[in-house]
Amino acid sequence: METINKNKTIYEIIFKQRNVLLDIAMVVLSVAFLGIMANIRVPLWPVPVTMQTFGVFVIAFFFGSRKGFLSIVAYLLAGIVGFSVFTGYKSGLAVFMGPTAGYLIGFLFMAFFVGMMIERGYGRTKKSVLICMLAGEGILYLCGLTGLWFFLGKVSLLKLLMVGFVPFIIGDLIKIAGAVALFPYLWKGSDRIAQ
Repeated sequence: METINKNKTIYEIIFKQRNVLLDIAMVVLSVAFLGIMANIRVPLWPVPVTMQTFGVFVIAFFFGSRKGFLSIVAYLLAGIVGFSVFTGYKSGLAVFMGPTAGYLIGFLFMAFFVGMMIERGYGRTKKSVLICMLAGEGILYLCGLTGLWFFLGKVSLLKLLMVGFVPFIIGDLIKIAGAVALFPYLWKGSDRIAQ
């Protein structure tokens, strides 16, 4: 079963018979899930520590690249049109003028890239989960720090890292450790369900 499912997502393994209605329902659930994760937070300034990045990883692992990307698009659109799914139960376009804008945009690229890795067979072992997590975090910080640099008025690299990277190291390490411990069992569980 593992060999057959090596390049499938968890969604494809669990739901062999899929249709548009199921896809829409699962995307709506992922938007709600990410909204919850965004509000499990430690309120730092200018960017709070949240479980949002972990939520994006779960979505990418579950859906893969395209549906993972679409789920993040749906999440961002839900926030833009007024659903309180962003951190601090915020919504609206104003969020994209703030310090977290680059991180929000980064979720799109992170979900797509990590989803592609999943579709290529990564994420099944602890080592490959770690590789996925580090790659995703790298993409997120590249986008997030770029946006934060513009928001803060093009500050020095040291100041940027002290504000937008260093406070998150411990939280990121905990999330990575959690994912490395948990995600391989998600695959084993989905393989058993599919049997």
